Amino acid sequence: MGFILEDGKGQGYKAQINSSNQLLTSATTESLLSRRSSASQTAFGISTPMLTINTTGGRMLFIKNLSSTLDFYITDFWFNWNGGSTNFNRPCYGELAFGDTVPDTNITISGAGNLHLSSAITADLTVLYWNETGNGMTGHTAGNTAFYWTFNNTPAFYHTDGSIILGTQNTLSVNLRGEETGEGSINILGFMKER
Repeated sequence: MGFILEDGKGQGYKAQINSSNQLLTSATTESLLSRRSSASQTAFGISTPMLTINTTGGRMLFIKNLSSTLDFYITDFWFNWNGGSTNFNRPCYGELAFGDTVPDTNITISGAGNLHLSSAITADLTVLYWNETGNGMTGHTAGNTAFYWTFNNTPAFYHTDGSIILGTQNTLSVNLRGEETGEGSINILGFMKER
């Protein structure tokens, strides 16, 4: 004979026990990003358009967390690159840095889009990307490089599962440089969460 389990809402459900005296259960798994999008509507996407990335390179994307109470947890990065506009098989080099000051030249003001499409919640982030004048955004002091990477004409996807955290009032920037001039874009997914 089964016994009754009480759930958090006070309804009783009979539990099924198999012949080995094991409680039968079922569960589903969802990503942190999916959970934040559905439960609290605080998952966001940041993207640049396709930009002409040259061989000098420069700051292509800048993000500052303006919140005093919420951190921005980055779950995914992906970078698109056409391999260059002549040979289409040349690498692109990336640099992720923390602690830049806000650039004020060669910028386009952007924002973070809420991934829960019916939500009106906004992210308290400053998002700037390069306006394709000169060699990247300028008028800032460079921060500290966190890491470098190289990718080719296949989109480079990096799943960080929220391990890169942009704390309150902190900044992140991405620099890209092609081995030859080509087209590329930057995409970031993440969620806002209390510290």
